[in-house]
Amino acid sequence: MRIAFYYRNVHGGIKTHVEALSKEFERRGHEVKKINQFSLDSLMVGNHKGGISYGFDIALKKIRREIEGFDILHIHHAATFSEFLMPFSSICSEISVINTFHIQIGEGFEGELARVLIGTLASLYAGRSKKFISVARTIAEEIRRYCNNETETVVIPNGVDIERFKPRWELETAEEGAEEGCCGGRREEGEICIGYLGRLSHEKNVLNMVRAVKKLILEGKRINLRIAGTGPLFKRLKRAENERIRVLGYVDDAPSFYRSIDIFILPSKLEAQPITILEAMASGLPIIASDVSDNRYYVQGNGILCGTSAREIKEAIEEILKEDLERMGRLSREKAKNFTWDKVAEQTLDVYESVLR
Repeated sequence: MRIAFYYRNVHGGIKTHVEALSKEFERRGHEVKKINQFSLDSLMVGNHKGGISYGFDIALKKIRREIEGFDILHIHHAATFSEFLMPFSSICSEISVINTFHIQIGEGFEGELARVLIGTLASLYAGRSKKFISVARTIAEEIRRYCNNETETVVIPNGVDIERFKPRWELETAEEGAEEGCCGGRREEGEICIGYLGRLSHEKNVLNMVRAVKKLILEGKRINLRIAGTGPLFKRLKRAENERIRVLGYVDDAPSFYRSIDIFILPSKLEAQPITILEAMASGLPIIASDVSDNRYYVQGNGILCGTSAREIKEAIEEILKEDLERMGRLSREKAKNFTWDKVAEQTLDVYESVLR
């Protein structure tokens, strides 16, 4: 099978998803081509190295040349401006089009804008795309509101490499990354290290996370916070650093970062199906996550769901510190085994084959 991916090639979940699927498909003998905003010479708006960015282009002729002779054009939303023009071209009649929706949803004004975007794309491609894929059940519900059953929607979540992301206890050297490295120096006995890895931006709600941890430290809780990632809030967060709260920037070795912390926290206001939760689960960590999008389906017994205010995040941290963290971490690891990339690839290939019959 010849498969063309049309996607946004910036650091984040979509890029990870496409690269993982490409690797799995090629391992099975399929041909894969990647079409992204850089190959289309898009005008980039935003910060594609650490923040939110988007490519503006009118590249339908170039896309048509790129997909000539291919069986599947798999569009991963949101990619570039041309994805809004494609339903009005002949491309959708020349090749089997599949759309995967990665668009984050959640609370507030940004969440409503995301729903409008999902609705617009679902309406444009309804009846023109062969099938819709959603990485989250909540997003699938939004899609179905707009496509009037003209195009079937299936849910296929993100995946994780459970051989790359492993808990400390499964390593030959159990101490590897446990006390040094990403978490920054050795910790005193009894201290708990909470970690965040992701984009440092407003929708990720990292400022309220820092406020919550600072309050707990003032109250005498023996906790540390380690923040990994880059984005528009990096400099502001660096100014909030102290001996207990450290902002590490981009980390090359994500598995070691996860092994260096005791609890993973994701306090976002918007999410689709975050890969970082799966990575943290595979690394054997208890999870604190905001109750947005599909997080509730992944945090069941292996962590705590919370609201997005500083007070609610603080209460969730206090609650999880009373729990059996080892038991939660082992449950996380077992749950993660259900979301490997080979399973995601198999489900995606089933979708392709169903539309090519």
